[in-house]
Amino acid sequence: MNKTVPYRTAALHPVRRRHFYILLSLFAVCTLFYYFGELVNFAGWTALRWEIFYSVHDVHRIFFLAPIIYAGYFYRVRGALIVTLVAFLTFLPRALIISPYPDPMLRMVLFVIAAGMVGSLTGVMRNEYEKRSQLELLARIERDRFLKVLEGMEDGVIIIGPDKKIRFANPRMVREFGEGIGRYCYEYLHHSDDPCEGICRLLSVLDGATERWEYIFQDGRTFDVTASPFIDSDGTACQLTVFRDITQRKQVELELMKLSKLKSELLSNVSHELRSPLTSIKGAISSLLQKDIKLDDETQQMLLSSVLEETDRLASLVTKLLDMSKLEAGTWEPEKEHCHIADIISEAVERQKWIDKKHIFETYLEPDLPEIYADYIQIRQVLVNLLENAAAYSEEGAKITVTAKSVNGKIRVSVSDQGAGIPQEDLGKIFDKFYRGTQKRQIPGGAGLGLAICQTIVTSHGGRIWAESEIGRGSTFHFTLPAVLPGSY
Repeated sequence: MNKTVPYRTAALHPVRRRHFYILLSLFAVCTLFYYFGELVNFAGWTALRWEIFYSVHDVHRIFFLAPIIYAGYFYRVRGALIVTLVAFLTFLPRALIISPYPDPMLRMVLFVIAAGMVGSLTGVMRNEYEKRSQLELLARIERDRFLKVLEGMEDGVIIIGPDKKIRFANPRMVREFGEGIGRYCYEYLHHSDDPCEGICRLLSVLDGATERWEYIFQDGRTFDVTASPFIDSDGTACQLTVFRDITQRKQVELELMKLSKLKSELLSNVSHELRSPLTSIKGAISSLLQKDIKLDDETQQMLLSSVLEETDRLASLVTKLLDMSKLEAGTWEPEKEHCHIADIISEAVERQKWIDKKHIFETYLEPDLPEIYADYIQIRQVLVNLLENAAAYSEEGAKITVTAKSVNGKIRVSVSDQGAGIPQEDLGKIFDKFYRGTQKRQIPGGAGLGLAICQTIVTSHGGRIWAESEIGRGSTFHFTLPAVLPGSY
C-alpha cells in the first residue's frame, strides 16, 4: 500500500497542473479584456479604441463566468468560491476608481453573488454527477458479481422484465431450456404464443411478493419454482425466478406412495386371504371336536377334506408371497440349464390334473421343439400359475389347453381356457401385483400375485408375456422364451 500511494499521487499532479494553467489562462484573458480599454488609454493605442472596450462593465464581467464555472467543474464549490473572490478583487479597482457608471459597487456585488452561485451550483452538480456515476458503477459491479453467483448456481435462474422478456438466463437454464435472452418467458418456457394467464405470477412479484409453486412441464420434468422481486441495474423492477429440478425427488415420492399403497393392499389382501381359510379350518375342527354331536364317517371325511383344501390354500398363498419377495429382492436367481419345454409342460399339466379333477386338460406340442436355456423350476412355476388361474376362472368340465410351438427363434407357450374372459380395460392391469380383476372366480382364493410372479420370471429369462381375451369366450395367456438354436452351445 505504501508503494502505490506516491505513484497514484504523482499520476494526478500533471492533470491538476494542466487544469490550473487553463484556469489561470482563462482568468488572465478575462482580466486583460476587462481592463483593455484602460490599457489602450494608458499606452495611447488610438487604433484600438473600440467601442466594446468602453461599453457597460457588466458586459465585461460576464466573461468571468467562464473561469468561475471552470473552477466549479474541476475544483468544485471551494474552487468556484476562490475564483469568485479573486474576480471580486479584480473588479474592485475599476468599481472604486475608474467606473463612470452609477452604483458600480452594487452592480459588481450583485454580479459576484450571482457568479458565485453559478460556480457553486456547477460544483454541486459535478459532485452529484460523480456520486451518481460511482453509485451506478458500484451497482453494475455488484450486479455483475451477483450474476456471476447466479451463473455458478446448480439451479436454473432467469430474470424476467415487466415486459415479460428474459433479461438473464444462467448456464443451467440454458442447458434445460436453451438460449432465451430477449425472448418472451411464455414462449421460452412453454413454447406458447400467448401469455400464461392462469399461472403467471409476474404482477404479484412486481408488487413485492415472493411466490413459490411446483410446476410440471409437458415432458414430465417437475420444478420447484421460486419467484422474487429484483431491481436491475437500470432501476427496473423485475422478477428473479429460480427453477430447482425436483423430478427425481417427485419420482421417489411417487414410488414411496406406490409402495405404501402396495403395502396397504398387501396387508388387506393377505388378511382377507388368511381369514377365509382359517375361518373354514376353525369351523371344521370345531365341528369335529364337538362331543355332544355324533358325526357319520362321510361328514367327518368331508370336514377333513375341507381342512386339507384350506390348508393347501394357505400354503399356496405363503409360497407365492415368498416367491414374490425373493424375486423382488433378487435372491431367487435363475439357475439356468438346457432343458426341454415339453418336459416342463408335461409335469405342470400332470400336477394340475391331480389337483383339479373337475376340468379337462389338453396339450398340443409342436414336434422337435428346440431346447431352452432356463431355470426349470421357475418356468414350471409360470405354467402352474397360469393353469391354476385358468381353472379358477372356468366352470367345471371346461377345457384348458396348453400349446407350444417355435416362432422366429423363440418358443411360444399358450394356456387357453373357456372362462368368462377378461374385459379389455383390465388387460393392461392383470400383471400388476395384488390386482385381482373384476371377474368372479369359480374357485375361491387368490391374492393377485400369480401373474405378477409369471411376468417377473419370464422377463428375467429374456421373454415376454401377454394375454388375449374376449368376454364370454375365454382367455389365452402367451409367453415366449429364447430357444437354443443348433450350434449355439
